[in-house]
Amino acid sequence: MNPVTKKDYSIPMNKVSTASLPFGVFAVLEFLIFVAIWEFEPIKAASDILLPWFFLPIFAVGIVLHELIHGLSWMFGGRLSFNQMKFGFHSKTLTPYAHCTVPIQKSAYVFGTLMPAVVLGFFPFLFSLINGNGWIVLFSILFTFAAVGDFLIVYLIRHVSWSALVEDHPVNAGCFVYESEKTDSSSKAESV
Repeated sequence: MNPVTKKDYSIPMNKVSTASLPFGVFAVLEFLIFVAIWEFEPIKAASDILLPWFFLPIFAVGIVLHELIHGLSWMFGGRLSFNQMKFGFHSKTLTPYAHCTVPIQKSAYVFGTLMPAVVLGFFPFLFSLINGNGWIVLFSILFTFAAVGDFLIVYLIRHVSWSALVEDHPVNAGCFVYESEKTDSSSKAESV
């Protein structure tokens, strides 16, 4: 039986915004594609969404939905019970969170990690391309950008086997990965 190692694939929360910034390219691409198809006028007409009394409630509700989608997706993908999830609110960062408390397969973890970007970012973006709605494209850009930390997490575990067990990190952005180490004799046997 091969021993199992636990590896940390996470980044401290205070470094996430800098490390995940390159993934903002997805939101920029959404903007550029929309403008290439519909020009800038629909976005200009919808720019009142950026006023604080519109923006803050929409953002607050969206972030709660983002975390709820994480939790429900991990529950569905990992076949978990509600008791195996932890939902809460970080008082220091004023943000809600969803935390999977048990290891699940990487495929289920990636599914749950990316689902908020799909539901709140990519689907609304595709809808905005069909109807040219500036409000919807701004919403999609906002919540695609809100998922840059999720893209970073998936990037961190890109080389991990899809069948590996992954446990959400309780404090940092990322996870622990449990992988079987191959012994020298099994490695030799595979190479023969």
